[in-house]
Amino acid sequence: MIKRYLVHLYPKTFSKPAVHGTLLMGGLITALFISLCITGVLLLFYYSPESSSAYSSIIYLEEKVFGGRFIRAMHLWSSHILLITLALHMIRTIFTGTYAVRASNWKLGYILFGLLVFEAYTGVLLPMDQLSYWATKTGMELVNVIPFGEFIRRLLTPDDVGGRLTLIRFFAMHIALIPLLCVFLMSAHLYNVRRDGGLHPPMNSIKTKSDPYLFNLTWLIAAAAVLIPAVFAVFSGAPLEEPADPALPPNPAKSAWFLLWIQEIVSWKAWLFNPFAVLFILFFFLPDFRRNYKPERTEWFSKKDIPVWGITLFMCAAVIALTAVAMFFRGENWSLVPFYF
Repeated sequence: MIKRYLVHLYPKTFSKPAVHGTLLMGGLITALFISLCITGVLLLFYYSPESSSAYSSIIYLEEKVFGGRFIRAMHLWSSHILLITLALHMIRTIFTGTYAVRASNWKLGYILFGLLVFEAYTGVLLPMDQLSYWATKTGMELVNVIPFGEFIRRLLTPDDVGGRLTLIRFFAMHIALIPLLCVFLMSAHLYNVRRDGGLHPPMNSIKTKSDPYLFNLTWLIAAAAVLIPAVFAVFSGAPLEEPADPALPPNPAKSAWFLLWIQEIVSWKAWLFNPFAVLFILFFFLPDFRRNYKPERTEWFSKKDIPVWGITLFMCAAVIALTAVAMFFRGENWSLVPFYF
């Protein structure tokens, strides 16, 4: 029904396979990133990156500044939706086989995904309430399971989580270093799309002009998608607990939601995370492993690419299941508890 309605409104766009190949998520990601930059700049006018005054600046923003509560919530929900859209965008690229043709863009996008996940993590600490403090603290504990983890932890938290130098370091990375890197890589990513013939041309050596209808529709849907975090911001707001207190850890202490699956694995055995880490690194070189696989058209779940999308499906299912267990079924002392709907 929805598809027929869209075909009726945009016959020159939705009658073409390009829409079904891209799912228009690149425009959604770009719009959400721009929204995050705008709301982030507005938050900068009131936020204080000092461990002694960060929390009070958030309270002032929410209680004294007109629209402050909405801007902070909009920023938070935009980041959540951006991470989900990014993951879906990468999964779509694998399921349609596009990664095998646009190898450079796959690698750029892969680096962007890692940077934006880290960007979200650096932003978790900034409110300096109990939730953000212990989520960041738990996240830093997970760093110990990777090679050179102790060195990375000392580099990121020179005076431990919540310390003055650590907060300034997270703040600088969150508002300057990582966003600038993302803008540069995103510009290169979009340039490659244009160079290769548009959003989703035939996947061979023949280049085609970009479809202006598809381009306009991408931005129309992107503008509509920005309304989704706005709705969440109005009705749900952004959580804010009591000021951070290192002496009062919650039980259980949980990391940020996008790292919960790692926390769940590490709670069993730390070494169990190694296979996922190896697969994550190998997927960066996926086009190099599949040089003989060159699809000429977009094909979801190609029979010639079963090993790749099969492993991807398994990893997605595992991450979702592990996240759900950690989020809903872990109680005090990380014990399993029933979840009642």
